[in-house]
Amino acid sequence: MKDSVDNRLSKENLNRRMAEPVLSPSALPEKLIVNPRAMLAVIGGLFLLFPSPLQAQDSGYTRTYVIQADGAWVAPGVRIEPAFVKVSAGKIVWVSATDLRQERTNMLGNTSIDPLIKVNGFLAPGMVDAWTTMVPAGYAQDPHAAATQQLQDSLPMQVANEDELLVAQVLAARQAGIAAVFLSAARDGWRRGVGTAADFSSLDLPQAQGEGALEFAVGAQGDRGLERTFMIEELEAAFTEAADWRGSWDDFDESLEKYGKDLEKYEESLTKYIAEKKKFDEEAKKPGAQAQEGETKETKESKEPTAPKRPKYPIEPQVTAARDLLLGALDGKYQVRIHADTVADIQRVIALKKKHGFHLLLVGGGSADLLADELRLAEIPVILSLGDDLHAAPPVERSLAKRYTALVDGGVEVALASGGAEGLHMLMLTRAGELIAAGCDKNKVWDSLTSIPARLLGLNDYGSLHRGKSATMILFEGTSPFDASALMKTHKPK
Repeated sequence: MKDSVDNRLSKENLNRRMAEPVLSPSALPEKLIVNPRAMLAVIGGLFLLFPSPLQAQDSGYTRTYVIQADGAWVAPGVRIEPAFVKVSAGKIVWVSATDLRQERTNMLGNTSIDPLIKVNGFLAPGMVDAWTTMVPAGYAQDPHAAATQQLQDSLPMQVANEDELLVAQVLAARQAGIAAVFLSAARDGWRRGVGTAADFSSLDLPQAQGEGALEFAVGAQGDRGLERTFMIEELEAAFTEAADWRGSWDDFDESLEKYGKDLEKYEESLTKYIAEKKKFDEEAKKPGAQAQEGETKETKESKEPTAPKRPKYPIEPQVTAARDLLLGALDGKYQVRIHADTVADIQRVIALKKKHGFHLLLVGGGSADLLADELRLAEIPVILSLGDDLHAAPPVERSLAKRYTALVDGGVEVALASGGAEGLHMLMLTRAGELIAAGCDKNKVWDSLTSIPARLLGLNDYGSLHRGKSATMILFEGTSPFDASALMKTHKPK
């Protein structure tokens, strides 16, 4: 039944909270009651030494309160009515179908209870947009080449009014129900630097999360000029060269070992040469030493000992910043995002992933539905843009709804995103609603907007309304967040 949302979770939370001891003056030793300020100092010190895991990352949120709503979409397919959600420092502490608040009594005898905020509608986790083009102001001034530029280095400091344009973009995304994003480093060209997943602070500025992702584009996506459409070969060559370069260190090590042995032989030969040369010179200086009959100058010189040649130190493989990024991807430090649309390019992207084994996300994937089985077997998720059908209606069999359904039914993880289209954040729920109207499963679509992109980007604090998750939520009226006629608001933690 609907109010069984995690009834088990609610009961466990309730039992746990009821089992927690309540401190009161009568329960404390006399010495502690006599000097309460000393106890507060000790507790404060312990709090600083061992901060709460819910406050592991400071986003600037500080308040604690409980929201009461008509219900909540806790996760895809999991709903409760009514819903109580406790929020502290921007994180969810508990979610329940009953009010779990209890009065607390401190050591001074004062009682308190978390404030309750009542709202009309249903709460749901904020969406995660895995494909945007938000760019900080300092990105364009970065002197690094596009292939090695890391967007994370250009993010503004968490200071008010630090990047007003970026704040405006974040506010627009938040108003549309977006809780976290992927900030793309995309530029024209096939190597586009390193983007990063990010969430938002209380100042409405992005904060980088994770190690980042290398961005590439192949085929027509790799360059605006139609004369360059086969850059998949360049991408293959780049990864192959990086892998071969790493192998060249083995050759270098072997050469270095051989150099050591050759150097020992050289030193032995040099010692022998010095002795023979000394003897030769001494013989030549003896009084009365005469050249033998018929001996020429050249013949005499040929008898002189020859100095050995010193072996050359092997050439060490050269390091480059661009190759280091590729090696980081091969080692699993970076995720790889490749924007490709045609069947031929996607097939070669799949082969590239199989060869090198890096963590790959296929972005765009216009024809990915035709290769659903191959993508599933290669464990390659796909990020589709909700703006694909926005300006031109494709044939019915190539509509976004058809392609999305084919991928999901084929067992491919699919994230739905804005695709970097300007202003599309405000239409994401409406566009997702059109997929449902076309026959797509509501829970799967919601999963593609929340938990799947959060998982693909490594944003463990997003995608659902469970303990420890972000308290950035949406509040909608009506039967679902996809109801375009119903009011939708966003909740930013306090």
